[in-house]
Amino acid sequence: MLRLLPIFFVLFVGLQSSANAVSVTFDDKSTALYINQAVEFTVTSDDVLTGEETWSSDITDVKRNTSDYVHFRVTIINGYDAAVPLWFSIGFPAIKQLFVTDGVNRWTTGDALPFTSRPVLVPNYHFPTLLPASGSLKLYGHMQGEILRHDFFVTTPEYGNNLYVDMLQRDMTFFGAMIILTVLCLVVFWISKKYAFLSFAVFIFATTFWFFRVFGYAFKILWPAFPQLNDISYAISIYSVLLASFFVLTATLKRSNGTIYGYNAIRYSCIALPFVGVVIWQFVSLDAALRLPVILFMPFMLLAITVLYKEHRSGSGTAKWLAAALFPVTTSTILLILFTLFNVNLPMEPIATFMFGLLATCTFMVVMTSNYLFKLLQKERDAEKALSKLKSEQAANLEALVRERTQALEASNKMLNELALRDTLTNLPNRRSVDLFVDDSFTVDKAHDDIAVALIDLDHFKDINDTYGHDVGDSVLIAVADILQTLNNESCIAGRFGGEEFAIVQRGASHEKFADTLLRVHIAINALVFKAHPKIRVGACIGWTMCHSASQIVKSFRRADRALYQAKDDGRNLIIYAPKKSPSNKSNT
Repeated sequence: MLRLLPIFFVLFVGLQSSANAVSVTFDDKSTALYINQAVEFTVTSDDVLTGEETWSSDITDVKRNTSDYVHFRVTIINGYDAAVPLWFSIGFPAIKQLFVTDGVNRWTTGDALPFTSRPVLVPNYHFPTLLPASGSLKLYGHMQGEILRHDFFVTTPEYGNNLYVDMLQRDMTFFGAMIILTVLCLVVFWISKKYAFLSFAVFIFATTFWFFRVFGYAFKILWPAFPQLNDISYAISIYSVLLASFFVLTATLKRSNGTIYGYNAIRYSCIALPFVGVVIWQFVSLDAALRLPVILFMPFMLLAITVLYKEHRSGSGTAKWLAAALFPVTTSTILLILFTLFNVNLPMEPIATFMFGLLATCTFMVVMTSNYLFKLLQKERDAEKALSKLKSEQAANLEALVRERTQALEASNKMLNELALRDTLTNLPNRRSVDLFVDDSFTVDKAHDDIAVALIDLDHFKDINDTYGHDVGDSVLIAVADILQTLNNESCIAGRFGGEEFAIVQRGASHEKFADTLLRVHIAINALVFKAHPKIRVGACIGWTMCHSASQIVKSFRRADRALYQAKDDGRNLIIYAPKKSPSNKSNT
């Protein structure tokens, strides 16, 4: 009971101090009621009010240290006769510790607490309460943090859900576009090997991650149970944006024959910046460390303008394009950072302004990319034209010699072609010949639509080689080849596929006739007798199928090959037919 006394005391003081809070009337369920002008603020060194504090409706009038507590209070009057469920909401927040109560419910949450501490599990803070019929509701609480960013409003849960869905769709569209742009830049970098496009990708990704963190999605998706990562991730993201800006500047303007103006100063600044930020964080404040990159954006802009001017004067054609490309997104990013970190009131909507700036920059980047690729393509075309002209001149110089050597070359080519298409051991067509025969079988001038495919593999051929020697093994291959050689004509090819494997392909063959042909071949192979080695008995596995179109030829050879291996698995010396869509049919000889 004693432990509850401080809580009761806080509630009591809060109720007393909120008695004179400014009120606002909620009388429209179809929209959100923004109550920033109706909220009053005061500051204390701890989370307890004494009742002697001075309240102000303008938070800029409230001076505080980073460790102080900012108390707030507001009264909502019901404009309806019936009770109304409400969400007391804080949009676009940056609050380390947050306590809110309506006198009945109490919520303790904040960026320093796990995401599950939020009453509604979305990036903004929403506190569900009930506005009494024809009455009023007093809301009060306190918040703490090095940086405090908040936007108070109340709405019905239905409208709040719809508002969140609309915001989610807008944000996800934005993030999707940024990711696509990043990937596009990486693809162009991979093609061109130009670091300028890599710098674009790094800058866009860094900016995307910063907004992902600022919008609060990182709390929900990346580290909901580790709030201690919020500060470090924000610091990394904001510093990354500035460093990526330097990277874009140097990578785009740097030429192959030298560095750009001020390159060493930029490089040393990039190296020193993170260390300076850490020192300011440790010895000044986190707020100052996070504001440092923002403050440095102005010197960076001046440096960038100077570098662009100097490079343009020295003959760099890229400088003016880069200045035009980066101006919209840089300007809109500065405006958004000013709004985010310093709560500066702007005459335009910051996020919409940034999206417009990003769109303009993306347009310039697409133009730059297209221009680069066009020049690259033009260079390739010019090189092809030069090569073609060179070949034409060489051809003209060699034309006379070619005519003299034509007959000799034709004879040599014919001999080489025969050697290239024949197996040297068996004198059968080789695998290349079989492939060419298959390709030719489905040309438009052929009257047939189907071919038969068979693969033959000799059983236990390795045992013959190991037992009798490779010379005897070669004799077996030649004997089998003599059997197959009789099948070769314009409509059929029987060739050596490799090792002890052979192939038979026949055009316009019927299922029955081809099966009879394979059976005769199988019987002939089984009947082989070698006088010097009468114990040798040759067996063969045959897998075959029918192919009806060119698009099925690869699958047909695979079916025949599977049937061949099935014959091996089923005991060898078998002929197995592999139909297109039915179980295999096998026969034993």
